Amino acid sequence: MRHLLTIVAVLLFCTTHAQEIYHEKWFSAETEDLPQNSIKSIVPDKYGFIWMTTENGLLRYDGRSFKVFNSGNSNLQSNRLAYISGNIKNDSLITHTAYYVDKILINRRNIIKTEKSKSYNTFTNDDAYEDLLYYNNSLNTEDIDFSNTKIKCENGDYYSIGTSKITLFNKKKKVIKEITQQYKKNTIYFLHENELILLDYKKGSYTLFKNEFSSTYKLDIPNNSKIIYNSVVQQLFIYTKDEILLFKKTANKAYLYSVFSKPNININIKSLYYDKASNKLFIGSIDKGLKIVSLNGFKTLLNSNNSDNYYYGSFPISDTEFITSKGEIFNNTGVQRRFKSNTDNFNYSLAVDQEKNIWIPNENKIVKYLKSSNYTTSQTFAFDYKIATVFCDSKNFIWIGMDQKARHNAKVYTIDANQDNSQPTPLKAFNQPINFITENRENEILLVSERELLTYNPKNKSLKSISAGINEIRSVFIAKDNSVWICTYNNGFSLLKDNILYKMPYDNQMYLLSAHCIKEDSKGHFWISTNKGLIEVNQKSLLNYYKNKTPVYYHHYNIKNGLLSNEFNGGCQPCAIELGEEFIFPSLNGMVAFNPENLHKIIPSNNFYINEVETDASTQYFKDTLHLSRDVYRIKFKIDYAFLGNLDNVYFEAKLNQVEGGKWINLINENEISYTNLEPGTHTLYVRKIKPFTSEYEVKEITISIPYYFYEELWFKFFIGLLLITAFYIAVKLRYSIIRKKNIELEKVVEERTADLFKTVSKLKITRNNLNQEIVQQKKLIGTISHDIRSPLRFLSITAKHLYEKSLLSENNSIKDNAQVMHESASQLYKFVENLVDYSKVFMEHNKLHEGKKENINDIITDKIDLFKNMSVGKNNIITYFNNCDFQIMVNRSIFAIMIHNLLDNAIKNTRNGQIKIETNIVKNKIFISMEDTGVGISEEMKAYYINLQKNYETDKLALQNYGLGLHMVLELLRLLKGEMKIYSKKDHGTKIIIVIDNAQS
Repeated sequence: MRHLLTIVAVLLFCTTHAQEIYHEKWFSAETEDLPQNSIKSIVPDKYGFIWMTTENGLLRYDGRSFKVFNSGNSNLQSNRLAYISGNIKNDSLITHTAYYVDKILINRRNIIKTEKSKSYNTFTNDDAYEDLLYYNNSLNTEDIDFSNTKIKCENGDYYSIGTSKITLFNKKKKVIKEITQQYKKNTIYFLHENELILLDYKKGSYTLFKNEFSSTYKLDIPNNSKIIYNSVVQQLFIYTKDEILLFKKTANKAYLYSVFSKPNININIKSLYYDKASNKLFIGSIDKGLKIVSLNGFKTLLNSNNSDNYYYGSFPISDTEFITSKGEIFNNTGVQRRFKSNTDNFNYSLAVDQEKNIWIPNENKIVKYLKSSNYTTSQTFAFDYKIATVFCDSKNFIWIGMDQKARHNAKVYTIDANQDNSQPTPLKAFNQPINFITENRENEILLVSERELLTYNPKNKSLKSISAGINEIRSVFIAKDNSVWICTYNNGFSLLKDNILYKMPYDNQMYLLSAHCIKEDSKGHFWISTNKGLIEVNQKSLLNYYKNKTPVYYHHYNIKNGLLSNEFNGGCQPCAIELGEEFIFPSLNGMVAFNPENLHKIIPSNNFYINEVETDASTQYFKDTLHLSRDVYRIKFKIDYAFLGNLDNVYFEAKLNQVEGGKWINLINENEISYTNLEPGTHTLYVRKIKPFTSEYEVKEITISIPYYFYEELWFKFFIGLLLITAFYIAVKLRYSIIRKKNIELEKVVEERTADLFKTVSKLKITRNNLNQEIVQQKKLIGTISHDIRSPLRFLSITAKHLYEKSLLSENNSIKDNAQVMHESASQLYKFVENLVDYSKVFMEHNKLHEGKKENINDIITDKIDLFKNMSVGKNNIITYFNNCDFQIMVNRSIFAIMIHNLLDNAIKNTRNGQIKIETNIVKNKIFISMEDTGVGISEEMKAYYINLQKNYETDKLALQNYGLGLHMVLELLRLLKGEMKIYSKKDHGTKIIIVIDNAQS
């Protein structure tokens, strides 16, 4: 159902207009910017610096700060400066101090004392012209006399003012043109663009030398005005208490151009200069210092009837008018009228359909104002939730996005604006709130949620989603080349390419952190609104960054350029519009309007220079190479750069090849860089500045030369190296000579010792032969003992045993006893000889000590037990044997049998009516053999002897006569096998002996 609301449209024709805002800034001695408040002369130089003379020094202004030249830091005798004259193009400005005490040439951004004085002056009759240059002149000009004055042009030509004629000479003093002209006392003679002009100040008329003064033209000069002429830049100013006018001329007509107007300017003006490049006016006062007026480049459209002038969405409704989401209709001068409706001041969006009907949301309603009734009637559509945005597509469909509260219902509705009775249709495909809607070239609808970008195709109803990640999208902009750019709230802006967001770099001051919206001008430059002003950037630079990560130049505009506020508004739709040739952006204080083609831009395109450095205690000037002494600890390079625009647009970087390791240091808001304690050698300082609206750098290189001490020089190091090599060579030669002599002496000694050695070897051979013979004799002796002694002893033992057994049948005890003694002695003697023979055989075959084969240790011990069985029974002893290693091991059977034999023999000898226990074991590749008896034991003295003998076998004296041969033989064999013996004994409680043998080779 169509609801018609009759709304009375009240036209509120307002007296408001586009605000012309000038940014003004004072510099004075009170603010410590100036040394003194009287500014006599203001002149630019060839490099863009502004020079000013005061009663307390000469000033140089670079747009950032003032540099003072006076007797304190220069070789001037006086600080009272006069006016500045000279030629800017020739880099030869001239000034002087009072009474010409100091004649000063301003050249190459510095001052030079010179003997030349008036040869550089524009006027040769300075006394006649000083009144015009220095004082505020009233309409009464009778006291100013220009007769017999030569007025010089920039190219060296000059006009000679005579009483009856005016002659133009070239710099070689040849006449170029001569005009008969009667000198007029009340006329001001001055140059404008190197053309002589005669101004009749009282009559308000002027004549031109070019026209041979044949025609007189009127000039509208305000009443009660005064004149200031800046002869160096040929600027004539006429000013009142409310306005400052500049003399300008077209081809044949002159006019006064208002460069600054303000009620009650209230400045006692001493000097003036207008800088066309920066659109700034410099006003020098007699007693208040310097005032710099930045002339407006923007206009701000306001509604003076409202207490608030913050705006959001707007839309053009004709070629000359646009409407805001508040319902206000503007033209390019201000508010024209406003709808009287129920819309509040916090609407962020609006849309205009193809029939010019206006759709403005209001809370959970959207009101359609009908063009057919000149917007006096409307239609209202209600929804369940508050509306976030509204958009009209190319098919004349109205798209409506709901805000964050509509989380569980339809988020997007459409209304067909082609049909009068169309009602909102919910799109079920969307399940999240939508806050921005636009359309691409393929007629797809782009819908922005909090963290997602949705692409909806109305034809096939397909939906694609692109995650925005951490980005909170504010708006989507489609450029002329069909590239898609995403503005976010806290993460700058990005290029959307192949469904991926490519983050663009921030500007130097991070103003782009919150990017609201983008407009593109005819040159392919983007204009981006932020919370910190307006930023202009070349799209080509952004695409170059995307491809090659090249630098991007951002140009910043703020209140110094005429904005009422730096804070633009976003989160609305449309965020920025075009009205004719103008762009219009909403801000916190008005609608900002400007023509991007005609906007005066102050671009940092000037050259920069690095020729000054401050050391620890002085200032030094240089060209391309700086030579420093070694005692300089700290140096500070000054970057000379004149720029009268926004300093946020100046961005220097520097690196020193031997300090930063190739890393560039950002010199944000600084025109200087310092280094301390540089090493000797040659350093290269690189300083660069990005060129405006390009991806290129302007780079300067400075060579820094720091000398080495003589002992650090290469030649000295080479000399010392050569000296060391020579000394080393001489030392080697001497050493070689000494060694050679020693070698000769050693050869003699060797010969002598060799002769002695031969003798010794001969003796050793004889000794070896003797030893071999002795060994042979010992073998024969052992063989003799084995055959001639052991056999009889064996028969003797058997015979004694037989006699002893026969004596047992006798009743004669004496015979029994003697037979027993005889039997035992014979047996013991036989066993001793047999044991000694076996032991000797072992050492006679010492080369075979470590040779062995796998034997069963049980067989060896069992054989020995059987050997001593009768002896053990005779003493009423019991032998027990426990074998825990019942497998074959690598062992020398002879050595092992001797050790078991002696241990078992000792145990039986020292035990009667007792037990003898033998036990074998292998633990961690070691063979353990334990022999334990219950006999009489051994004394502590004997135990200590054997333990000490085991530790010091080579040095201790053997006590065979006291302790017998048995254990000595065991210890000697263990020493050869690198084994050990442990003795545990207690008197009358038996003895336990453990031998440990390494079984590593088994």
